[in-house]
Amino acid sequence: MRPVKIIIPGCYWDTQIYSGDLYLFSEEASLIRVYWRTLVNNLADSNQDLQTALRVGFIDGDLFYNEKVRKILRDPSIDKTIRDQLDSLSSRTLEVAVGAQVGAVEIASPFDFAPTDTDVYYGTILAAGDAGLFSCRTSRFHSRRTRVVPYKHHDAAFLQIKSSSRNTAVAGAAGAYGLFEFAFDSKNQVDALTSERLLSPRSCKACDWSFESVLGWSETSAFLAKFKEEKYQNEKVRLFDRIVDVEEIFRDADASNAQGPSYSWGAREKLYRVENGQIQVVDIGDGDRRSGSRVKHDDDGPQFRGVIQTSFSEEEVISTGTAPFGTVIELPDRLVVMRSDSLVDEFPGEPVHWRIFPRSDLYSNQLHIIYDDRVEIVSFVHDYFVDQSEKISGFARGAADLKSELLF
Repeated sequence: MRPVKIIIPGCYWDTQIYSGDLYLFSEEASLIRVYWRTLVNNLADSNQDLQTALRVGFIDGDLFYNEKVRKILRDPSIDKTIRDQLDSLSSRTLEVAVGAQVGAVEIASPFDFAPTDTDVYYGTILAAGDAGLFSCRTSRFHSRRTRVVPYKHHDAAFLQIKSSSRNTAVAGAAGAYGLFEFAFDSKNQVDALTSERLLSPRSCKACDWSFESVLGWSETSAFLAKFKEEKYQNEKVRLFDRIVDVEEIFRDADASNAQGPSYSWGAREKLYRVENGQIQVVDIGDGDRRSGSRVKHDDDGPQFRGVIQTSFSEEEVISTGTAPFGTVIELPDRLVVMRSDSLVDEFPGEPVHWRIFPRSDLYSNQLHIIYDDRVEIVSFVHDYFVDQSEKISGFARGAADLKSELLF
């Protein structure tokens, strides 16, 4: 099943989608907020034959992960209707100009620089750049002319920031300065990032969460800042355990040893390593494959899941990311998506930026690709029909997400 797409013409630097709003960051330090649900509903009204596919693909991304709905989908007549609409939508070009009809409002961006990375967490936009790490509450966005001054949290040039779906915390990759973590105070209207902690001084250019722990990596190495949860006075407490080199995890999973240069990354229960034209995949968490109340055993540990053949080398990898629909790999001339159904999608051309939303309930199936003259909002709809317990590429999505934990 091919992905479906909405194209927004224009010159933009970055995007975010959060709580029904699409944010388009321009290079001129302006920010356009669009009512995303209105935009998609307008498209559905204009394409009545595809209205269900549009809504499922772009605004109700969590619907088919619901086990009760999945049982309904197993009805052959319903399954065929949905699949036919999604197939038809994938062959149709939908281009939308953002304007008043979709509630588009242009405001002065609180950030007077082009961020290297952004995130939205509890109604707060986080932005990282050469000048440091900043934040601003979305509720303060009002005027096109008056720029709201953001709060500065740190002087380091963060390359990537990732908010946690379970720990009320933000991780940040700060290059030569290492991997950081901040507690997030959602009640603080200004200084939301508190309790700064250096997790590791090792060089770190990207990061993501693996349940209560944090993965960090660069072109030459990767590591896990491993945490564990223990009960204290009938409450769970998150405690730092140790730094684990990713090569140690692959060895424990009985994967083949790296014979030369490699590139590793991961998220949730999945860990990947590309080397010599293939990607080895290891599960480091129980994902959605087991009950959250299962009993741990002494022989629990990382599990080798398989190998994905590739047409590129580790030296070509620029950046990576992992979502339920698969893992995304940026190469010099294209984006490659290793899908959860074992197929591969490629998007030619060098993007200005790209973004996925693995923490989101509604938009975790989306990939936003920003080119020089347009934004392509791509929705991967195949993962609805994939057995979450068996997939190799992409992390498991399901009811047990928040109960999952590391296997070691």
